[in-house]
Amino acid sequence: MEPRKMTAAEAAQQLRRPTGDDGVKMGVQMSRSNRLIYEMTLDFLQLKTGDQVLELGMGNGHFIPALFEKENNLQYTGLDLSDVMVQEAIVANADAIRAGRVQILEGTADTIPFDSGVFTKVFAVNVLYFWQPPTVTLQEIYRVLLPEGEVILAFRTRRTMEKLAFVDHGFTLYDTETVQEMLQNIGFRVTEIQTAVEPPKAAADGSMLVQLENVCIRGVKTLSSI
Repeated sequence: MEPRKMTAAEAAQQLRRPTGDDGVKMGVQMSRSNRLIYEMTLDFLQLKTGDQVLELGMGNGHFIPALFEKENNLQYTGLDLSDVMVQEAIVANADAIRAGRVQILEGTADTIPFDSGVFTKVFAVNVLYFWQPPTVTLQEIYRVLLPEGEVILAFRTRRTMEKLAFVDHGFTLYDTETVQEMLQNIGFRVTEIQTAVEPPKAAADGSMLVQLENVCIRGVKTLSSI
């Protein structure tokens, strides 16, 4: 007997916060479906020697080794809402954790568990849709960044995601201009925006073929306070 297919609402919940065995499977599927936007983001990060990097919503940690291929001398912290993804990421990156180069934590992006002015870069790939409200998380990102530190948000545009059935269940979709305005309202200086359209592929829940537009946007923390 074939396994029962998830409903759109169930898929949305697993995409937001993977749980149980289905969550582990969804984490693998997200690693596949997010490959191109992650590769784009890793180039866009422009990692430098000594960077202190925080990723919000790192999922199963599949792409963490690729950061160190870009720049070996950095410290990485991953924070995720899902206990299942945290455990998967810890197992997948055990050697780097033992070496003190990586730490993986369970927590929420709206209350980042670090002092102010800790990180040189904070980035998030395909999780902006779940921040409710986004301004709270963006203020937290601003707080934990050092002066002139950078936030890099990678997301897919509203017009290329709105036909997906699961986005009707807890997703807030954005266009580039709205995200740029949100960052500027917090106090970030937007310095670079990059876009790319992916080849057609299966949606993360396997429901349909999609052609998604990826956006990376860079905001720099200004010296003035929010």
